[in-house]
Amino acid sequence: MKVHPVNFLIAIVISALATYGLVSLESNTIRGFIGVGGFTFFASTLAVALGLSFNNARTGANIRVVAFCFFLISLLVNGVFALFNLSQTAYIITSGIFFLIFVLISNSIYGAEQ
Repeated sequence: MKVHPVNFLIAIVISALATYGLVSLESNTIRGFIGVGGFTFFASTLAVALGLSFNNARTGANIRVVAFCFFLISLLVNGVFALFNLSQTAYIITSGIFFLIFVLISNSIYGAEQ
């Protein structure tokens, strides 16, 4: 696994801008949670998808697809929680479960070494 610094930085900045957009919505009542949770989820998925390269091309392609899918899922989840008045507990549980599923699937693909 190798880190591409410029792509990694671009992924972090895109994540920060997406998070800022969600936090600045008027209807968002849990700004702090969406700020921290959204940035963590966005940055981790985009950094893996854009900022890393893998020794095995098949493994890299699979992990990138999973990371982009979970980035879209996190955008949807964070958007729903930012637009609608839902509880903090539901946000933490939902985001945490999706994040841990992302880590589990990515780790399984990386560990398979095919």
